[in-house]
Amino acid sequence: MRLIGNIYVTQEWSISLKDQADEGLLQLSPDSPVLVQYRLLYSIALFWNNFKDEAKHHMDCATEVAKRLGMHKSDFSGQYNAGEPVLEESWRRTWWMLFIIDAYYAGTLGTMNFRVGNIEATVELPCEESEYESETLEDFDSREFAPDNVTFSSFAYLISAVRCAALAISTVPKVASKEDSAQVLHSADSIIDAWSLLLPKERRKVMSKTGQIDELMFQAHLLIGV
Repeated sequence: MRLIGNIYVTQEWSISLKDQADEGLLQLSPDSPVLVQYRLLYSIALFWNNFKDEAKHHMDCATEVAKRLGMHKSDFSGQYNAGEPVLEESWRRTWWMLFIIDAYYAGTLGTMNFRVGNIEATVELPCEESEYESETLEDFDSREFAPDNVTFSSFAYLISAVRCAALAISTVPKVASKEDSAQVLHSADSIIDAWSLLLPKERRKVMSKTGQIDELMFQAHLLIGV
């Protein structure tokens, strides 16, 4: 976090803080879920400072640790929460941020190698910070059939936007012809339209009347726009 904070403050890459970050890795247990958070944050800092190979290494390591610990499973956050709902939510968000950032890397590099997206996850979706009541992917996917007007967290809609983008991209054949173009565009439009049509009114704007920006919904709308 000091390395990332320094980037924001100085707009420069700090070799000394990078060395400290490397040393910090050696102090963590290989079975600690904090290691996933550590490598993910470090990877983000490296990636957008053009250390792509090193960033990929830390992302791959974070993914391996998360899978080995079962962070993608519904019972993980409860096992490691130490009786604290905030910590339990932190573990859920860690997995889903791994999911989101892996997609961002794939899209930025144009590789579309969405490794984390291919892992079947049963972990609950992140909740609103004021509630700490999570829903599941199954709940989200069937939201149009819910008896009440259910609004999910902004985080959940960002996750959904990533899933929609990945699904739209998956409709493109590996070897595409001119004849495939219309079908690909139709499929992609249908996926994106579905996300937009099911978006609650309060999630359609990224800025409130008081000027507060919903940064997660900003990312979601940006991703759908791209």
